[in-house]
Amino acid sequence: AVVTHSTCRKVTKGSLYVFTCMGGSIGREGNHVAVFSEIRVSKRHATISYSSEKFYITDEGTVNGTFLNGQRLSTQKTVSERFELSHLDELKVGSTTLQLHIHQNNDTCQWCEPGLNTESNITTSTGPATTSTISEPPTLYKQRTVQNNKLKRKYKLLGN
Repeated sequence: AVVTHSTCRKVTKGSLYVFTCMGGSIGREGNHVAVFSEIRVSKRHATISYSSEKFYITDEGTVNGTFLNGQRLSTQKTVSERFELSHLDELKVGSTTLQLHIHQNNDTCQWCEPGLNTESNITTSTGPATTSTISEPPTLYKQRTVQNNKLKRKYKLLGN
């Protein structure tokens, strides 16, 4: 998941959060894959799970909600059913908006490869959307490519 917008301190646009087939959680503090330290995010806000080759999200009964493509997952203080996540879905938790990148094996797309991101129109499962990220200078592109390859090796998506 890539941050496309946030007013949360310590979270910058372009930050990457990797959820593997082991799943993970999102919260305000503690041991989560994604930590957003702001009052509108619950200590344990949402859980992402993986089953039958698909990713799912569940709101853990938060007051402020978890939003998937603009739709709140459940009413206040009610644990939601699990919702399937798709490539390029938009997930909003507190003030932070994430664009989801769900790929099989070590495949990637033009919107998540470092340095290839430019302002463009894309179509998601909910219709047209606009994404904009900053084009990178060549040295930063090289650094991000190295970082991306390290992540791929860490999660066994790329050979040694």
